[in-house]
Amino acid sequence: MNTKIPEYADILQVLLTMSVVICVGGATLLFLRSGGNRSRRLLSLVMFTWGLIYMTRVIGMLTGILNFDFTSTGVLDVFVLVAGNFFLIVLLLYPLEIVRPGWLNLRRIGLLLLPYIMLVLFYYAVLPLLGQKILVLHDIDDFFEHIGEFNVWYRLLLLVSIGFYLLSLLRLTWRYREVYQQWCQSNYAATEDMEISWLRNYIIGVFLIGCAYFWLLFDGNTRCFVVHNLMVQLFFCYTLYKGLFHYNPYTEDFFSHTLDEMTARSEAVCKEEQLLSGDIFENFNLSEDDSAFLGKLSTYRDEVARWMTDKKPYLNKDFKLMDVSEFLPLNRTYLSRVFNEGFGDSFSSVVRSYRMREAEILLVSNPDIPVGQIGERCGFSSPAVFHRSFVQCHDGMTPSRYRKRSAKP
Repeated sequence: MNTKIPEYADILQVLLTMSVVICVGGATLLFLRSGGNRSRRLLSLVMFTWGLIYMTRVIGMLTGILNFDFTSTGVLDVFVLVAGNFFLIVLLLYPLEIVRPGWLNLRRIGLLLLPYIMLVLFYYAVLPLLGQKILVLHDIDDFFEHIGEFNVWYRLLLLVSIGFYLLSLLRLTWRYREVYQQWCQSNYAATEDMEISWLRNYIIGVFLIGCAYFWLLFDGNTRCFVVHNLMVQLFFCYTLYKGLFHYNPYTEDFFSHTLDEMTARSEAVCKEEQLLSGDIFENFNLSEDDSAFLGKLSTYRDEVARWMTDKKPYLNKDFKLMDVSEFLPLNRTYLSRVFNEGFGDSFSSVVRSYRMREAEILLVSNPDIPVGQIGERCGFSSPAVFHRSFVQCHDGMTPSRYRKRSAKP
């Protein structure tokens, strides 16, 4: 019995429907689980926007409306070019919100889109002045035949413009990754859910979608649409998973006034000084005399060490630097220096060492407690995180082996 192999057009119909489900369903899930989180709401909006275009294409294929039935196109089709560039630019908004939360608003999004919008409007405005209509390029030979005409070469300029947006995203996320990680380690004990390295995979995904998109613009057959759609589905599945579980260490409005890291930190410190008790500033003006802080640094370190030993706040898996301010009312900058200069290590490393010592005691003194529960009791976010941290701190020795070795007479 002969089995008919489905044509690319049939495959594309299925893929488009799947894309609608992934984008619209994912957007709904993100919105329902946003909990007021700006980055999740933004990702929800981005996925919903992509879902709408796929929904439009599905409707076009089902109803036979040729203007919306994009199963194949000509070379550098103007609508596909303009719309495709716009949707690629939309993808760049999410990582910007991750690395600089609070900075994006409607006005700034408009300013980011303005250069591209002006390029598009200029194209549509000049064509009537030249007495021309949009030229349909059926194949690559048509493209080279008319390459010297404004109607065609300007489309290449539009295509190049998206490259500048992509390079700007690359520069932004690569440039601030180290600063971001330093902030996480200085302010939070558990940083696993704050890891930002996955954004590099996000950028790579955008570039791969862009490559498939460029191929589509110069080929335009149904096979290109199939490949492009598969990449989009894989990209959004990965991004949906990361978006649901990523936690941002910055507050929602941390960069609301600026993109500059130092300026944003200074503003955050000023807010914290206003919220903290004023008693400490009556006898010790930290904002004016840095030498006074250095003179009391060893005292602060000893007080924090005693508090950590007696109260064991690090057993709380959500323990963070600003929780220390309830005991020692200093702003974020000085609290961080208490750990970095007083203890000689970052906040996260100091807390991890306290948790590790607690785990070593429990492993030996409570042999009936499962290893996974030991980690949770000591403040680690999960058994996997505890196991990985323990192995790193004990030259490859696992918690189970440590327990067995310590139990021997």
